[in-house]
Parts: sequence; structure tokens; C-alpha cells
Amino acid sequence: MQVHADTPSMSNGLPFMLEMDVDVAEFSSDWGNCDLMSTYVSKMVSTDRTDSLLFANLYSSAVNELFETAFRVHGENGSLVCKFFRNGNLDRVELSIPANDAVADFYAAAIERTAAPNANEAYLNILFQSDAIDPALGLLELVLNYGAALQLREDKQNQRVCIVAEFQLEETATKS
Repeated sequence: MQVHADTPSMSNGLPFMLEMDVDVAEFSSDWGNCDLMSTYVSKMVSTDRTDSLLFANLYSSAVNELFETAFRVHGENGSLVCKFFRNGNLDRVELSIPANDAVADFYAAAIERTAAPNANEAYLNILFQSDAIDPALGLLELVLNYGAALQLREDKQNQRVCIVAEFQLEETATKS
């Protein structure tokens, strides 16, 4: 895994904070990688928050939902690249993964489900079903529990998708 914190760039007007780049096969070899990566990132980006411990916990949980979704549904070869941006109290996470047509279709449908009028009902049905976990669960949790706004960018030429999540986990941006 490579971690970069010095790449100057912006995304939708939000300054760059951090980037993680890991081979998707390595990432998906162990479920624990989701928690390890989200915990690491949350500690890196939480030091200037009003309640850094609470913020780190919430941030780790939110980002973990993205990683767990990517763990369940991704293309076979390539890198998982996750970029983190922030402006004040608005955080943006861009998770780019390899994606064949089936993977791209899954993410398009899953993100569409998060915006549906019955998203909360769908979430509860998925949460309490006894069958295998629906891989869209994490995206529904991001929207319903963390107030995230999701969008999908597809790069068919390079067979990749980028899931973009914007969320606000605290009202006050930084320590005084």
C-alpha cells in the first residue's frame, strides 16, 4: 500500500489531504484490510477536529462502509485508489476501483437505490434479512446514517468506476 500526503490537488473546490493506493487483489485478500485502512485514515485526518476522538470514530465508520462495499464488489485487476479531500467541515472521499460492466452496473444501481424514496425501508429490509448480505448495504448506510451524498463516475475506456462520497460529520470545522 502506498500513502501520499503531498500531492497538491483539488476536487470540486476541496483541498487534497491524503491518497491511498493498493492492489485490489491484495486489498480483497483480507476483510480486515477495510478496518485497518479506515482506522489509519481517520487518525490522519482527525487531529484538527473539535472532538478528534469522536470525529475519528465516525470518519472511520463512514469510510469503512465504502471499503467494505469495494471489498465485496470490484473488478479483478488493478489498483484501489482512495483520495481524501476537505474544506472546513465538508469531507469528500473518492474511491476508484477496477470495474467491468457488471461491477459498473452494480454501483450505478446501488447508488440509485440510495436516492430512492424508499431507501430507508430498503435499508431496514437488507439489514434484517437472514440471507447473504446485500453488497449495497454499506452505501445505504453511508447515505442514511452519515448523510452522505453519493455519485458515480465511470471510465469505461480504463474499466474503472469512482464512487464519490461527500459528508459532514461535525458542525464546527476545527479547534479554536
